[in-house]
Amino acid sequence: MLKKIFSAISTALKPNVVDAVVPTINVINKSTLLKDEDFQVMVEACKIQLDRDVAPMWLRGTWNIVTNQPEAVGYPIVILDNPYQAGALGYHTESPGGKIWGRVFVKPVIDGHGTMLLGSLSVSTVLSHEVIEAYCDPNVNLWADMNNGKMVCFESCDPVENDSYTVLTKSGRNVSVSNFVLPSWFDGQAAPGTKLDFMAKVQKPFTMSKGGYMVVLDLNTGKVDNIFGSKAAESMHADRQLPHPASRATRKTTSKK
Repeated sequence: MLKKIFSAISTALKPNVVDAVVPTINVINKSTLLKDEDFQVMVEACKIQLDRDVAPMWLRGTWNIVTNQPEAVGYPIVILDNPYQAGALGYHTESPGGKIWGRVFVKPVIDGHGTMLLGSLSVSTVLSHEVIEAYCDPNVNLWADMNNGKMVCFESCDPVENDSYTVLTKSGRNVSVSNFVLPSWFDGQAAPGTKLDFMAKVQKPFTMSKGGYMVVLDLNTGKVDNIFGSKAAESMHADRQLPHPASRATRKTTSKK
């Protein structure tokens, strides 16, 4: 009898993984240019991508994604019309108090001849980019050893920026989302033939597709530089991604100087 009682108590006290705390990304639409129908379908596409593609490839549990909750809820990513500094499409960062948050801007995408939902230059791919990077490095503080006296920052979309693929939503609409690198991309000893990014665009760790870039720290000099996959990528980055003071790239390039 006592054995049954102790067994029941032991079972009751075991942690329930279903009830475990799961991080939540809270996507908030404050743009006057983005219709709610398009907003909801791009968030759905990001959730499908996170559940189906990103989390399994990164060998992690997925996160919740909710919409239009108060900014105090979860990790808020707010979609706005205009950036505080011209040219930035979006960013994710962490405040000094530990609050993780991000911004996505609609007008620079549209002004650059992009769209809301389709193509590598779309609001949906920018949102996907920020969701993935918030998931892979939420505290914006990880670097990987390149085994050559340098470190590369843990940006999971930047090396393959401007590569996108479509996700089919429940409503039957195709929505573009961002390509992303896998953990193997950050491993200089990865075996030849190892898949390094979701779309298989790169063949070696620490390399980029033509539209990508990476932030590299030289441990000998302390210098931090942006390295680009092509001249076109460098030019496009200069036009579209001027560094915002709160952005991940700004934080990573200034924190190591």
